[in-house]
Amino acid sequence: MYLLYVGLTHKETPLAVLEKLHFSEEHMEESLKRLYREKSVLEDVIVSTCNRTELYLVVDQLHTGRYYAKHFLADCFGVATEAIEPYLVFKEKEEVLRHLLRVSIGLESKILGETQILGQLKQAFQRAKEAGTTGIVLNEVSRQVLTFAKRMHDEYRINARPISISLTAMQQLDILGFDYENKTIAIIGLGEIGQLVTKYALQKPFSSILLLNRTVEKAHPFLQDSRVSAHSWEELEEIAQQADVVFSAVKTGEYILFPSMLKPDVIAFDLCLPRTIHPSSDLQLYTIENLTNQLEIYRAEREEIAVKIAAEVETELLKFDEWKQQLGIVPLIRELRERALEAQASSLESLKRKLPDMTPREEKQISKHMKSVVNQILKEPILQLKEMSIGENSHYDIALICKIFGLEQGKKGLEDDHH
Repeated sequence: MYLLYVGLTHKETPLAVLEKLHFSEEHMEESLKRLYREKSVLEDVIVSTCNRTELYLVVDQLHTGRYYAKHFLADCFGVATEAIEPYLVFKEKEEVLRHLLRVSIGLESKILGETQILGQLKQAFQRAKEAGTTGIVLNEVSRQVLTFAKRMHDEYRINARPISISLTAMQQLDILGFDYENKTIAIIGLGEIGQLVTKYALQKPFSSILLLNRTVEKAHPFLQDSRVSAHSWEELEEIAQQADVVFSAVKTGEYILFPSMLKPDVIAFDLCLPRTIHPSSDLQLYTIENLTNQLEIYRAEREEIAVKIAAEVETELLKFDEWKQQLGIVPLIRELRERALEAQASSLESLKRKLPDMTPREEKQISKHMKSVVNQILKEPILQLKEMSIGENSHYDIALICKIFGLEQGKKGLEDDHH
């Protein structure tokens, strides 16, 4: 019984390929159950986001699991396995959990330390559980990973360091201890940066948010909030005089705001190059240069924190290994499989004696099909053994099952109970 990962991510896979291999919400349950029916697959979870399509599996054989998982992906999306093989990543055993722990805290994301992926993972594991494709192993993996990620975010707050100029600027107000109550913010320019600033401003308790743009219609999506009002370019001076905080995010190539146009105690942010707010020793002004320097500090802090979290991942792997050892079922499954394969090999030898003219190719085909029959017969007993490994009577139940199959571990368990 092994953990297996088969995936495609933004790191190795071109966007043109990745977007074609995305599982839709409406077909996810069907896909989970279809993967669960594949040979060797005992448990499965599918994670499918804009940046990754990943299969997290528990399999009874690694090589068989890799083969069928790869073909499952190709068949699901109607592509040749050769078309996706160059981009597929395979991970086995503890490497699977190491990767998942790193993913959960955003260490494998495009934006280092982002939190969105944690919610996506939680949803993916819950969906698989509801579909009935997880069991004792992936349920424990889910519990451990989600607990770990929450603890890391609480302890290190890696996502508290902004990664955009807009958020860095808005956070500067928090650093200054700015009191948002009964205050007015003016945002001049509603390009990409201006719109981001507006979204962040909406999350703060400003009493009034004034949006000014050459094209007033650009402000319309934000007017659902009663604090927001839209203004034309001709109202620039009037708007500037009302604001306690001013953000300029418009490209004009010249100064459009001067200290005389602003309140004496205004806090101003010039997010443009060339600059649009005329500097003055009496004006509390933050420019692209100031904010970029702060952004570099935040980026360096994120990278330092990522190194610390990566070390925590290694400790977490030891915890899972301890849990797995307590499970005590891995050697039983291994013994059951070995017994079955011994029987298969013995039957094949007997068949070769009875059919001495059998060609090597025929022998290979027969051996392959016999192993397939063995795997199909073993799948359900292995699932039951795995699920019976927890609970009040787990020790006795497992020992009894193993005695029925003639496994030494099971006999030993019952003997220990009698002493």
